[in-house]
Amino acid sequence: MLHLGACTWIYGEAPLDEILRHIADAGCDGVELLGEPDRWPANEVRRLLERRDLAPLALTASCKVPETPRDLAHPSADVRAEAVAYLVQCLRFAVDVGAPLVQMLPSGESRLSPMTTREQEWRWSVEGMRAAAREAERLGVRIAVEPLNRYEAYLVTTVEEAATYLDDVASPWVGMTLDVFHAHLEERDVSEAIRAAGPRLWHVHVADTNRRGLGWGHLDVAALLAALREIDYSGALVLEVVPTGADATASGPPGRSTQIVDGYVRESVARLREHLSRDRQRA
Repeated sequence: MLHLGACTWIYGEAPLDEILRHIADAGCDGVELLGEPDRWPANEVRRLLERRDLAPLALTASCKVPETPRDLAHPSADVRAEAVAYLVQCLRFAVDVGAPLVQMLPSGESRLSPMTTREQEWRWSVEGMRAAAREAERLGVRIAVEPLNRYEAYLVTTVEEAATYLDDVASPWVGMTLDVFHAHLEERDVSEAIRAAGPRLWHVHVADTNRRGLGWGHLDVAALLAALREIDYSGALVLEVVPTGADATASGPPGRSTQIVDGYVRESVARLREHLSRDRQRA
């Protein structure tokens, strides 16, 4: 049975135990943790996950630029080295908390064009990912590359580009994440993109077409799950939803954004479980 989870970052800067309580109360059985190894001691994370009966499904490596010097495709060798070191740090943290996968972007998030040439920056990114993949193999933790839409990144925006990137990295420890929201902006057909990804699809982010909860847009959930069944997908379905017109990442006490996100996660988990239950009854 597929694990259903949610990303911690959608609840902003609230204390981790509070975030995990929201996610568990919404009906999730797992969680994707923000990849900030210096923020929380691993033993404390494990304790809190056990307390809430949540499985660690993955880590999200945060590569926003210029807020962080984490860009595998940057012209600066120092910045690229920092990005590789950060990814390795996330891999080690994943081992410590029991997460099987770290997802990473091939270039810095919010950088929308090359600073040199796309070809050169592609080569730099592939070299950095290969270096991290060697550590992933040593540790036994996988890396998943996530294509983002063209308004949030530029180097890898589609499943086809991600597949080419994986071909160039050429490591069995590097696969792919598909985010349904990004895919709806970039793919001609999301189900076909899933089929094209095939066994290299290791992780899935779920939101409706407007990045709200399932049922608030026009995502065909049945078609999505059918495509995943066709490729024998056995990873997690992780909700990454954002309230329209509100900043889900803003710091401060829980407010309207938290209530909206809670509703989206609860509704989405219920819809997914209903579809999955029907599928089991038909099988």
